[in-house]
Amino acid sequence: MAGRASKYDALGDFLADNDDDEITLTLQEISRIIGPLPPESYRHQFWANVSAHHDARRRQWLSNGFHASFDRETQAVLFTRIPIAADSLTRSDLAWDNQELRACALAYRRLWNAEQLGELLNKSEIRRGTLAHDLPGRAKGSYEFRMQNISALLDDLGIPYVKGYLPRRNIGRLKPRLVAIINEIWEREDTRESGTSDPESLETRTVSASARLSRRGGSPPTGSVEVRRTKSFHNSFIRDPEVIAWVIMRAAGRCEACMNPAPFTRADGLPFLEVHHLRPLAEGGPDVIENAIAACPNCHRRLHHGSDRVSFRRSILRRAEGLRDFPKKSVTGANPLEL
Repeated sequence: MAGRASKYDALGDFLADNDDDEITLTLQEISRIIGPLPPESYRHQFWANVSAHHDARRRQWLSNGFHASFDRETQAVLFTRIPIAADSLTRSDLAWDNQELRACALAYRRLWNAEQLGELLNKSEIRRGTLAHDLPGRAKGSYEFRMQNISALLDDLGIPYVKGYLPRRNIGRLKPRLVAIINEIWEREDTRESGTSDPESLETRTVSASARLSRRGGSPPTGSVEVRRTKSFHNSFIRDPEVIAWVIMRAAGRCEACMNPAPFTRADGLPFLEVHHLRPLAEGGPDVIENAIAACPNCHRRLHHGSDRVSFRRSILRRAEGLRDFPKKSVTGANPLEL
């Protein structure tokens, strides 16, 4: 069985591309990576660290230097890295560098250009050439996984992706670097990101806007005074990633409500702060920087659910410069808990 293609290869690619010493994945998260799990996955034995037994599955973490342990209560698997000697490392054991990511993006752009022109290119030939010349030591599955990551980011940025590479969004801490490389190769480094109601797309577009602001600065975004809605399974507001990026940059790592440092740093290196509209969009508030603050999770929840949320909001408006107390307006079909 060893060496044969398996649906579990995607889990191995995910672990190989992660730099953390401990990775916790729920069974639901694992099923998003590899597809449906069998009923036995709810048993400890399924995740036992036994080599040469159910090799297609267990080699995914063992060959990537991890031991697995299952927590039945949380229905999650903890992958713990096994220390290895430095002289035993191969290229597949190492984190992806920018040169490798750029090689994948350039190969993808070749396919993308051909597809836009209605031409056909041999995907396998491009993959073999890229692996041989630019990615020595990388596995075919890792290359394919990275190409699908590029599809996911293009989709988030509103760019059509190559049909042969369905989007896969398990990108982790590589996202800021890969977004920057995509923006360079697609010549969109000065592009202002458009609004979206999709959370995944909004997060990716905010990463892109933040990178541009930190590199080149710029003028404050105008945002939207009349915030548009879109309908899917429920009503959602179309939010501006430029506003989110600007407010996060303005906060400089501190909650603009309590003025304390952000509680932790995100995987992409940014301080973890959430953008809150002081006059909620569901109350007719505009999606503009004068109506938004970067708040720590505690203050964000307090502004939504605290018994003193009204007085807390007023204290922020009195103290902070550049904010405005926008009037409440009726919004048809609004959910009062929406930001």
